This record gives sequence, structure tokens and C-alpha cells, in this order.
Amino acid sequence: MRVKIGELSRQTGLSVRTLRHYDALGLLTPGERTTGAHRLYSREDAERLWQIQALKSLGLSLEAIRRVLGDPGHDPAELLRRHIEHVEARVREEQAYLARLRRLERAGQPTWSDLMEVIRMNEESRKKVDRMLETAREVGGEGSQNFDEGQMAYLRERAEAVGQTRIEEVQREWPELMTEVLTELERGTPPSDPRVKALAERWHALVREFTGGRQDIGEGLNRGYERRMTPEMQAMWDYIRAASR
Repeated sequence: MRVKIGELSRQTGLSVRTLRHYDALGLLTPGERTTGAHRLYSREDAERLWQIQALKSLGLSLEAIRRVLGDPGHDPAELLRRHIEHVEARVREEQAYLARLRRLERAGQPTWSDLMEVIRMNEESRKKVDRMLETAREVGGEGSQNFDEGQMAYLRERAEAVGQTRIEEVQREWPELMTEVLTELERGTPPSDPRVKALAERWHALVREFTGGRQDIGEGLNRGYERRMTPEMQAMWDYIRAASR
């Protein structure tokens, strides 16, 4: 079986742009090309693509997936642990959603519009978190625009000191933390509430872990975010600031 990129895209539901991105990363590079330089994917390539998508479902980054697939001796126990953490995070998200539904039930005689509104709020929260995480990745990718050469060197040293495993753990912690903050914000919980103050402390702890506590690095990050600040991000930033006072 040999198929071009468009056909593989149709069969898998993945965009051509995604498949080209995987190729650029060295994650899924087809072994053959046509005389016109079009990519040709084999059955083995399709199986590797399935493996990539399966590992993505565990919450692994593309770089982590590339390392795993490039190391046949990689310990499955480590992947199992990460998958457990990923599922636990999803369970916590669903528990927060369940709590919203139960509050609606306790309120008595809910209408269809009430139920649809809770469902809409849950979907909106997920979309907001996805948008904010995408912004964070873009800001991180623009490091040279936000930091000078010395700061970039420090950040590289900091990443090495923290270690790739911890970096990936933090990447999985952010969506959970953002979801919890948004839940309290939409609930109308005051910033002075101990639950919100605890969330703010977790937030600052993750930032300190990345910046090493350096104020100039934090300010560089803030400049990057301010250029891309969405209304929901601004609301969350203000909420965290208020809880930190």
C-alpha cells in the first residue's frame, strides 16, 4: 500500500498540515516519494501514525513521542504512569462538571435552558483553556522576542536543571489548574476565598519553577502574553492577582 498525503489525510481525519508538521519534526517521515516529490506513505507509516495518535492520547508531547518511538527499549511502566496521570486529570475535570450538574439538580425543577446553559459553560471552559494553552505555546516559541540573549541562555540552563520529565509534568498540570481557576471564577467565588488563594499559590509556584524566581524573566513572559491577551485570559490574570494580595 502506497498513498499520497491527501489520501492519508482523508483516511485518518488528520489535516495535511498536521502530517507535514509530523514530517518536519522527524516524527513521521515517509520512506518514498513520487518522481514529482510527492510523499508516499506505506502501511508501516500508517501503523506508526496510529502509534503517534495513541501516545498523544496519553498526554505526551510530540517531542516525547519522537523519543519514545525512537527508543525500542523505552520502559512501558513510565508510559503507564503518565497515562494514569492523564486519566486522573480528565476524571477531575469530569468531577468538576458533575458538581455543576448536581448543583443544578439541587436547585430544583431545572428547565431545558438551564441544563443547556450548564453544558454550554462546560464546553466553553474547555475551549477557553485550549485557547490559553495555545497562546502560552506561541509565547514560549517567541522567546527571542521576549528575552535578550543572556535571559535565553538562563532559560536553557533552567530547563536543563528542571529536567524534561518535570517539564512534561508541568505541561500536564497547567490545563487542570486553569480549569479549576475558571470554574471558581465562573462560580463567582471571591478571590479572598481560601480555595482561590490556594489555586493562586499553585499558579505562582509553577511560574517560579520555570523562571527560577527571576523578576526580569517573569516580566518578559508578561510582555509576551500582553500582546496576545484574550478577554478570558485577562479575567483570569486579574482574578489570580486579586487572590495573591
